[in-house]
Amino acid sequence: MSVSPHAAPVQEVQFNLDGILSELGSYGKYQLLLLLLLAFRDSFLNMCNFNYVFTAAEVPFRCRIPECESPVTTFNESWSSLAVVNSTCFRAALYSSASTNATSTCVPEMFRANSTVPCDEVVYEDYNSIVAEFDLGCQPWKRTLIGTVHNLGLLFSFVVSGIISDRYGRKVIIVGTPLMVGIAGLLKSIAFNYWTLLVLEFLETALGYGNASMVLSLESVSQNNRVAFSCIADILSSLGGAFFGLIAWKIPYWRHMMRAIYAPLLIVVFYIFLVDEGVRWLLANNRKHEAVRVLNKVAKINNITLSNKAKEMLLMITEEQNKAEETGKTQFQETPNICSILRSKKILLRISIIAACFFCCMFVNSGTIINSTNISGNKYLNFSILMLVDVPTRIVTALTLTRFGRKTPICVAYCLCAVFFMTSAFVPKTIWWASVMFYMAGKMCSSYGIFSINVVAMEVFPTTSRNSLTNIANTVGRIGSVLAPQTPLLEQFMPGLPSIVFAVAALGPAALSLCLPDTSRTALPEKIADAEKIDDQVAKDNTAPA
Repeated sequence: MSVSPHAAPVQEVQFNLDGILSELGSYGKYQLLLLLLLAFRDSFLNMCNFNYVFTAAEVPFRCRIPECESPVTTFNESWSSLAVVNSTCFRAALYSSASTNATSTCVPEMFRANSTVPCDEVVYEDYNSIVAEFDLGCQPWKRTLIGTVHNLGLLFSFVVSGIISDRYGRKVIIVGTPLMVGIAGLLKSIAFNYWTLLVLEFLETALGYGNASMVLSLESVSQNNRVAFSCIADILSSLGGAFFGLIAWKIPYWRHMMRAIYAPLLIVVFYIFLVDEGVRWLLANNRKHEAVRVLNKVAKINNITLSNKAKEMLLMITEEQNKAEETGKTQFQETPNICSILRSKKILLRISIIAACFFCCMFVNSGTIINSTNISGNKYLNFSILMLVDVPTRIVTALTLTRFGRKTPICVAYCLCAVFFMTSAFVPKTIWWASVMFYMAGKMCSSYGIFSINVVAMEVFPTTSRNSLTNIANTVGRIGSVLAPQTPLLEQFMPGLPSIVFAVAALGPAALSLCLPDTSRTALPEKIADAEKIDDQVAKDNTAPA
């Protein structure tokens, strides 16, 4: 009889949260509603995150020549090609005998081809971009600085949002950051000069964004469905992001376009009543009553009757909470600070490897999107197509990332990424469609890789500090995004040079991913000790019979 009392607790411990989540299902009414809510939020955040692609888009310009201008100044004139030399703010000089009558029409023969003078004033093709409105044509560094400052703000944002998310819950970030972004964006739409816009661009990203949405997606379903569920959430977000190209096309003026994409984010304030806190986070922080309430709510909405075993587990953790409250010993199960976590050599090594992967991944992924407006074709459609490329990519991700593990697919994806971008750079301009095709294929592989790296990053860190540690690595990686807006300037030195740089950078995560544990068959670690044992668990799973 002495064996029986010992057997029962073992059985209870083995039946963990993943068992209950499996019974509740991953695609019931509750999860579908969560997907739609996150998709709305993430779609508009996706648009706002790349707003500078169109708001700071390059605009063709020429020098204004008072002696030649017609009464109504227009960009296209018969002599316009001589008004700008090598896209700099110099123009061909006029012969001294040229007419100074403003109503006359100049002809190319009136210009000195080998003599240039600086422009005093610039005429733009259109005034839809801040480049024209704030007269940045002769200062191209100011145009690219917008994207750089935007990504600098993300360095700060991801660290702060990660710490807040792990300490106060995922819901705080899911509701709070879109509101900050929405308010900052609307203020940007009324900015009266360049420097005001630049400050607001930084504040927008510093106070908003984060990746709590993806963390909640991974934590809301069982182990077998976490990749597929996160892929579906990202597909919906990408569909919304692709819509940004069409919005920018139909609403080209930057102030009106900003209001169209930022204002809807204010609706997220109602998520306070619509989105529940993550169950894993509640359990990890000893808020078991709330966790049981959420699980019972999911069962009710999905019309699921939990098994007796699941009900016993929920009753057990409820009684544990009651006893803790009665004795006054309610506390967090584990509240490690970042410094104590970083003393673990395994955790520190993983952060370093993932940070290096993120640096290359984000440089390539952000750079390809930013440069999409410079490749052949309609820049709005190119942007939308690049965003839509994520849809088939996520389908492939869901089908392969679980079946073939994590490391091999990531390595293969980035090797192909390097090949496609390098090929795109050297395809002759006469067959531009082939260059675009290879460029899109490279973007597809890049999208596959960066999503997969994000999944691995969240699987190797414990629930109590998952968002903080992931975002520390993410923050270092954001330096790649900071550099990416400068890549269009490389075209001045060699056509296709940005694609060549992307190809070289893609080889980084291809090699580094092989140094990470394959987490496809491991449960999400709850504590630091669990995270440190992942390598041992992976080795055990690999040696176990199929």
